Amino acid sequence: MASAALLACLWLPATAGAQMAPAALPPAPPPAAAPFTLAEAVALARAHAPAVRAAQARATAEDGVVEASRRWRNPTIDLSIENLGPQDLQHDAFAWFTQPLDFGARRSTRIAAAQASRAYLVQEVDAQRRGVDLAVVDAYLGVARARQAAGLLAVHGRAIEEVVELMRRRVAEGVAPEGDLRKLEAEQARTRVAHVRADLDFRQRALTLGVLVGQDGAALAERVVVPPVPPVGAADVAAAVEQRADVRAAAAWLEERKGASAAERALGGTALAATGGYKRTSGFNTGTAGISIDLPFGLRNAPARLRAEADVTAAMLALEQARAAGRADVEQALLAARILGDQATRVATELVEPAVIAQRAARAAFREGTGDALALVDADRVYLDTQREALAVQLDAATAAIRARLALGEDPLP
Repeated sequence: MASAALLACLWLPATAGAQMAPAALPPAPPPAAAPFTLAEAVALARAHAPAVRAAQARATAEDGVVEASRRWRNPTIDLSIENLGPQDLQHDAFAWFTQPLDFGARRSTRIAAAQASRAYLVQEVDAQRRGVDLAVVDAYLGVARARQAAGLLAVHGRAIEEVVELMRRRVAEGVAPEGDLRKLEAEQARTRVAHVRADLDFRQRALTLGVLVGQDGAALAERVVVPPVPPVGAADVAAAVEQRADVRAAAAWLEERKGASAAERALGGTALAATGGYKRTSGFNTGTAGISIDLPFGLRNAPARLRAEADVTAAMLALEQARAAGRADVEQALLAARILGDQATRVATELVEPAVIAQRAARAAFREGTGDALALVDADRVYLDTQREALAVQLDAATAAIRARLALGEDPLP
């Protein structure tokens, strides 16, 4: 109800200005383009975002990595010949085939590490998508804010222009001081400059939105609408924190680092390889077979193992930080959504309506010749400021509610 009253008040300056000049039949308006909603912007951004597509490509490739991790390592073949030289000695030939035996902890930890890496990359896709959601929401609402601000200034400028024309006629007739006319012209110039700056801000934000959704931002920005404030229900903060995309990605990263650490420890253990081959010595052809054992002494993969263990500690601390930051984000977002949502329901009656009444009274007095031009300028300026503040409250409430939904791990819109 408050939103409808607020939007209805946005056009009061044009109505009040029209009462001061003869009405003309307006031309038939062109067919209105379909609005470009926030839900459409989010869907386009998710499909277009290079960061999301890159994360999806890495997650898809990791499926092949998991399958490859199940295979045994490559065998090796050693070929050699002896008794080469100027002496006429019989040559001895050797061919050795060696197959590393991948079983036990070496193979199981390698597979588990690949599976944990795939799980992390899947969570990273969701985290990237949530980041895109937040960016496009900010860009879309920024466009809506700039467009409405430019529209308010344009309406205010037209109303001031009509007042200036009326004041010029009064000055020419000698019934009004020229100083009042110059003050009105200064207000008109100030409004014109403010409108140019607001329009520039609108165009720049439109370009940003276009980059995010992968389309012509200038065309889409003209169809942006102020979204309603989405509902935000009561939530279990602790459970909501665990459902956040960034927290789930941090938890998956910890599991990935644990898997990598286990694989590095396994590489420092005993390794076996089966060998077999052929040799020709002194004219006799014989076969060979044996076992190669890599004893767990010496280096034992210590550098890689120690780095992996440090990565596990770092991932644990990163998860702790993600949970703390996520909890703060959830609580801040819920607080902002509650307070700004309450303000948005009262802004039309408490802020806009008094300014509308004051502006109408000042305009009526000015038309009748009993009002002061400066009082009219002040009333118009107060009206413009209240309209812009009311719009800011409404958009801030929508932004806070959407951010609260994102902080709770939900979609930005129901």
